[in-house]
Amino acid sequence: MKALLFLPLLVMSVWITGCTKKYEYVTPNQTIQTTIQKADWQLTDVPSYAVTLSMPEITDQVNQDFGVSVYISADGETFEAIPEVYGGYSYSYTYTTGSLTIEAQDVSGSSAGAAPDKPIIVKIVLVESEP
Repeated sequence: MKALLFLPLLVMSVWITGCTKKYEYVTPNQTIQTTIQKADWQLTDVPSYAVTLSMPEITDQVNQDFGVSVYISADGETFEAIPEVYGGYSYSYTYTTGSLTIEAQDVSGSSAGAAPDKPIIVKIVLVESEP
């Protein structure tokens, strides 16, 4: 008899605490790393130096819907997000479908000065988002 009283409680406890599936979407970011050598820099009209990197990963969809973040490092251990003043140069970047351009301008701003004289490791992160 007592078992019959506990049976509805057991059924209700299973029903109330029933499993609900929760689907979480993990954003699949993509990271690309490359190195810019001293000889890669080209003098521009601004005056500054620039490097245009071929980036087939930046498709039309990435260009329109994703975020693109760029980081630079001299040692490959400590990365700094650009825009940034780093090693006497002001770094900035622009991107379009298929390419990313990094620009370096001497902080004095009066002339282009010399191109950055050390290799720079660049980390490019494509961050997916919904429009």
